[in-house]
Amino acid sequence: MAMQFLAGARVHLGEVDPSTGALAGNVGLHVGDDPALVRARREAMARRLGRDIVWMNQTHSTRVETIVHADRVPMLASAGTALARPAPGEWGPVEADGVVIDARGWRSAPALAVQTADCLPVVLSAARGEVVAAVHAGRRGLLGGILTAAVEQIRSLTDEAILALIGPAICGRCYEVPEHMVSESEAAMPGIRARTSWGTPSLDLPAAASTQLRELGVRVLTDPRCTLEDSDLFSYRADSGCGRQALIIIPV
Repeated sequence: MAMQFLAGARVHLGEVDPSTGALAGNVGLHVGDDPALVRARREAMARRLGRDIVWMNQTHSTRVETIVHADRVPMLASAGTALARPAPGEWGPVEADGVVIDARGWRSAPALAVQTADCLPVVLSAARGEVVAAVHAGRRGLLGGILTAAVEQIRSLTDEAILALIGPAICGRCYEVPEHMVSESEAAMPGIRARTSWGTPSLDLPAAASTQLRELGVRVLTDPRCTLEDSDLFSYRADSGCGRQALIIIPV
């Protein structure tokens, strides 16, 4: 995906090339890749974007953390502690599946990254791109309300309009799950039920997320690409040993 702008903030999808190997372009440290190679890719990405990047340790939770500026370093607002700096160009990882950063008055504030390989990557922007968020919303996180939590944290910082981009994820035509899971999910989030292109029960996470965000008063853009259908994207369903791509939002 070429660089996009979201209410002033820049949005970038990290380059991947699965055709040259299951982990080519991977930025995830938890998938069995050589950590030195992953760190080198992350550092190169930070250099290209001109910003350090905050990474998360994603566990399919509904935890959203807010990052503020203190003594020239990013700090977790909830704990009042500075983030670790494990390698050049990196901060974190933050133990959460969502991060919000208030970059107002913070020149060259770090970017935020969300890693996925089928789950929903969602980035949000408000206050002319100075308050931004990155969220990992898999089935459990989406049903658990992580997008609502992220929107609420942004609104605790600013009352300006919020714009969201839902990045590439597995689509409703492909995300086959058992019928009992569909029924449970539909009860929690009406409208998430779907059918695969081959006629079996499925969930449409992008559509459900878009509906929820709009009901929260957020303007929504969606990248329509399906990670399972698009060979240029990592997909856990296609290959459980694959890497992770990163959707990154860079505050103004």
